[in-house]
Amino acid sequence: MNSHERPEAGHHVGRYMGVTMREVEELHLVGHAAVAPHLRGPAGGVRTGALLTMLDNVGGLTGGLAALPDGWVVSTNLAARVVALSHVGPLRIDSGLLRRGRNNVVTSVQIRDEGTRGALVASGVLTSAILVPENGPPQWSRPLVLEPLFDATPDLPPIPEWLGVRPVGDRSVEIDLAAELRNPWGILHGGVVATLVDLAAEHATGGGWTTDVVLHFLAPNRVGPVRASARVLGRRTDGHVLRVEVRDEGAARTTALAIVTCATSA
Repeated sequence: MNSHERPEAGHHVGRYMGVTMREVEELHLVGHAAVAPHLRGPAGGVRTGALLTMLDNVGGLTGGLAALPDGWVVSTNLAARVVALSHVGPLRIDSGLLRRGRNNVVTSVQIRDEGTRGALVASGVLTSAILVPENGPPQWSRPLVLEPLFDATPDLPPIPEWLGVRPVGDRSVEIDLAAELRNPWGILHGGVVATLVDLAAEHATGGGWTTDVVLHFLAPNRVGPVRASARVLGRRTDGHVLRVEVRDEGAARTTALAIVTCATSA
């Protein structure tokens, strides 16, 4: 069955992040998310992996709406820079269309902290490929309005626990490909892939926090376990530069590659 036939399929990640979305004008989406305790990372604010997931969620949905009626989208490239590591909230996620081509869509996304007078938190560009689902693209009422199916509460587990992350040696982290981590295509959610990249960089640097990511999605993660392995390439004034490789170990293939800057207190 094509999971687009089931509206609830593939939305567990969005529910956990607690992002609401509203189409304020055609192909301009605005999302909001609380700075919830379960989303916080080593720098005190929302973990970079969660910010990347919000970028992927809101930017991807904008791209999907732009792809209609021809098809729907999957993320292929995400480039993002985090400029503020401490957040008050709520966070506002603005996404708009940059380009709609025959085979792909490019969207821009900015996250601002409304609790600090709209200070910029992160900025990114998402490229998505247009595909045609077996049973056609999803149907949406426009203008689009999406509310989370439950409120973000303090008793939700932190991201590493929620994903079931386990370390593998000094440079790698791994998760099983649980059903609730799949997107509507039935593959590992792009935001979870980005979060694994963030967690692997943190693990390999002994507790650093990711500030800069260029992530290439190469193939879907379908089987699992999914492992992210980080290797330090060098050091700049703003932190370590790492190469992170994501692999679907069950399918024996590399599924994503990223170059990451990870700041540390040292």
